[in-house]
Amino acid sequence: MKDILMRSIEFSEEEKLVFETVQKLCREEIAPRASEVDREERFPWENIRKINELRLNNLFIPEAYGGNPISKTAWLAILKEISKACTSTGIIFATSAHCCYPIVDFASKEQKRRFLPTFLDGGLGAISITESHAGSEAKAISTSAVKRSDGYLINGTKMFVTTGDVADVIIVFCIAKDGTRTLGLTPFIVLKESPGLTIGKKEKKMGIRGSSTVQIIFEDCLVPHDHMMGEPGQGFKALLGFLNHSRPNIAAISVGLAEAAFEAAVNYANERIQFGKRIIQHQGIQFMIAEMATQIQASWQLVLHVGRLMDQGYKDFGAEASMAKLMASEVVEKVASNAVQIHGGYGYCRDYPVERMMRDAKITQIFEGTTQIHKMVIGRRFTKKE
Repeated sequence: MKDILMRSIEFSEEEKLVFETVQKLCREEIAPRASEVDREERFPWENIRKINELRLNNLFIPEAYGGNPISKTAWLAILKEISKACTSTGIIFATSAHCCYPIVDFASKEQKRRFLPTFLDGGLGAISITESHAGSEAKAISTSAVKRSDGYLINGTKMFVTTGDVADVIIVFCIAKDGTRTLGLTPFIVLKESPGLTIGKKEKKMGIRGSSTVQIIFEDCLVPHDHMMGEPGQGFKALLGFLNHSRPNIAAISVGLAEAAFEAAVNYANERIQFGKRIIQHQGIQFMIAEMATQIQASWQLVLHVGRLMDQGYKDFGAEASMAKLMASEVVEKVASNAVQIHGGYGYCRDYPVERMMRDAKITQIFEGTTQIHKMVIGRRFTKKE
């Protein structure tokens, strides 16, 4: 499948070298550990260390702050490869990039100089938005940051924070307040050692079990004034900007996982003998394979389209980002299910990777905006204003 998906992508010589190095790492080290990471529900520190040794954590940091950025198209291709090898590792890697986006786009120069080196040194990041009563409805966020003379006092509980228990830097979206006056949604940079920050429940998940998902509790967590990004009340602008960058990443992760499930199904179909011939020679299986390949290719082209828009400097690509995320997440769920079906009873057993892949696939339709939310975002793009 990779020969089809990677056609027409133009890498610079440096990007090509990085991509080939990532492929080698994925093939030799990350992919062989994927089943073990899932089975033990263990954070894949060895994978993250290898990624950092290759300085891949530099790819989403601007050159002015010590990074070695590549084109968005090349970034999405690299993220796809890592996620193909181990979806949990891909999500962890992407989450640090997600944490950087608001800092790069909305933080002051001083904040960039202070906090971006953490990622260059191999630190991890997280984004804290969701609350028990505020999922898709970000306006329902109630975690507060009350202004004091010595900083902002944060109180509240955040849910479903990816990598939250091991992150060095966490971007927390709060409702800023000054006395009795509500200033509005505002992002804050919070460090893991901040007094008053406690890690709560760690979720036991159906899939992506190597990627930790936790509750974070803020009880009189005091952060300095200069940890607030932008002006109070500008949080929705920062949140939308973050989502527009993170959603193509989730789409690339989805395509990588779909590609892995597809290749597993094709390999099995070429080996399994039924009724005197390999099952891939049966028309019914060929039709399934053809549909899977076409759907993966179509979703990947949508992802690449968003990457090219960003590389060309477009600022308004929210609808396209939602299209890519919507289609890729729908495709990977269907492809993974079909891969299990092609394996028959074996596909339902943990001895075969498609069982894990089917469990991993479901979350792509939920995080960074559910399927239904993305349909609303796309539909609104074509709704005339009254």
